[in-house]
Amino acid sequence: MDMQNRVGSKFGGGGLQSEGDAARDRKERLRQLALEQVDLSKDPYFMKNHLGTFECRLCYTLHTNEGSYLAHTQAKKHQANLARRAKEEQDAAKAQVLQTQQRASAYVGGGGEARRSEAREKRDAAEASRGRGWRGPAPSEP
Repeated sequence: MDMQNRVGSKFGGGGLQSEGDAARDRKERLRQLALEQVDLSKDPYFMKNHLGTFECRLCYTLHTNEGSYLAHTQAKKHQANLARRAKEEQDAAKAQVLQTQQRASAYVGGGGEARRSEAREKRDAAEASRGRGWRGPAPSEP
C-alpha cells in the first residue's frame, strides 16, 4: 500500500500517523517536558531500588521508568496520599504546639514560690517588729 500518496498526507511526510503512534509520541513529549521541569532528586518519595525500577515511597508503587513515576505523581492516588500526609503532619504540628503551650503554662507565673517567700518575709518582719521572731517570743530582758 502506498502510504505517501494517501489523502490528507503531506508531501514527503511518509504517510499519516496512526492514533496509537500519535498517543505514544504525545506521552513521550509530555514525559520529556515533565523531566525538564521536575527535579526528581529533590522529590522525597522518589527512590530507585536495587532492581533498577523506581518506587514511590508514599504510595508503595513500582514504576519501570521515570516517566511512569511522573505520570503517577499527577494521578489521584498519589495526590490523595499527599493530602493525607499533609493533614497528618499539620495535626502533629498542632499537637506539638499544644503540648509546648501546656508545658509552658505550667510555669507561667512561676512566682508562686516567690509570692510565698515575700509573704513569709512580710510576716516575719511584722513579727520581728512586735518583738517576736520566727522562733517564738523574744526573751524577756531583766
